[in-house]
Amino acid sequence: MADLRDAHGHGPPPPAPTAEQQALLPSVRDEWVGHALAARPADRAAAEDGVQDVYLGAGRTPPEHVIWLGSPRAGGIGADIRAGRLPVVTRRAWRTLPERTAEDIVERVPQNPPETDLIMLDPLPAGLAGLERDPRWGAPLTRLRREVAAAVDAGLDKAVAAAVDQVAANWQDAWRHPEAGALPRLGALPPRLAPRLAQLDFLARCGVWEPDRHSQGLLQVARAAGEWWPMRDSVILTERPAELHRDAEGRLHHPSGPAVRYPDGWCLWAWHGVTVPREIIEGDVPIDRAVSLRNSEQRRCAVEILAGRAGWRQVAARAGWPRVGRETPDPGNPGQVLSLWCVEELYEDHLHLLVMVNGTVERDGTRREFGELVPGWIRDPLEAAAWQIGLTAAQYRETVRRT
Repeated sequence: MADLRDAHGHGPPPPAPTAEQQALLPSVRDEWVGHALAARPADRAAAEDGVQDVYLGAGRTPPEHVIWLGSPRAGGIGADIRAGRLPVVTRRAWRTLPERTAEDIVERVPQNPPETDLIMLDPLPAGLAGLERDPRWGAPLTRLRREVAAAVDAGLDKAVAAAVDQVAANWQDAWRHPEAGALPRLGALPPRLAPRLAQLDFLARCGVWEPDRHSQGLLQVARAAGEWWPMRDSVILTERPAELHRDAEGRLHHPSGPAVRYPDGWCLWAWHGVTVPREIIEGDVPIDRAVSLRNSEQRRCAVEILAGRAGWRQVAARAGWPRVGRETPDPGNPGQVLSLWCVEELYEDHLHLLVMVNGTVERDGTRREFGELVPGWIRDPLEAAAWQIGLTAAQYRETVRRT
């Protein structure tokens, strides 16, 4: 195999990718998305062997302390402890973990002497940036990176990173403990290398790049474990999820329980890609509580969940949203009515909600009530029903039956 550096200034560039090489893209993409979203125990032996190769390949002494923790939350706390920042780890962070897990982190992570730097791991050979600028290779490499990143972010990483960072120490926490607050924070979630490693794996399979020991180690750790924090004399490795649930579009989602659960008990609840408090998914949240949530995305999700349980009409009436126009009989659904509600408060946009009843009877003999968003300039329920199926109001009035 040719080294990537040979393609940029030290030899002829590699030939354009063949059809057979480009045909490898979907399988490489799916494999690396699978690694990043794997819900199974880490292969600890393989991961630790990979860590050795990463350090030795970078010309460094392998870490003295290899510390395994059960989730990214635990890993972030552990990294801050190694940096001497235990006093500023917030109560918010501790409360997200079972008590025994929190105690275990403190017991397992050495505090002295503290380490105040992460080793920045660069998986990119010198020539990759140039190869990405090569019009023949740049398009497939960019496509691969973007597709892997999009799937991994939506399926897990974006939610996990936000959850870890939301409980970070603020300036008030640091002010209370200036000796610890002055040290750099290591507990932020390190960015996943999966999109870049997928590119390198693709190039290796195409015969364009021969991975060195450092890169081989990075590939192996990513295939075997979850997030990890490499430091000068220590490395913190974490387990992958024990459970991971996503919707049809690949977003983190579970309608009745945790969308992701880690072996140490840390969980996240999500509704179609939006992380929400546990009570919204598993509890019986009152409608007035749901519509008063400060976070607009969580507010929308809570209301959608309640609407699925109680029906949109009851939610709209109890939420106090203004009715738009008069309730109108549905011409295509005899015996049923259409109603329109202003939901600017819920979606922070000029939108109305059309509430209607399904024209088809369910197996249990009931009819499902559902809501559809329509532009705010529509102020008549009949016109709204017509708009959402591409008809005029006059045409909709002549509808014989709506399904």
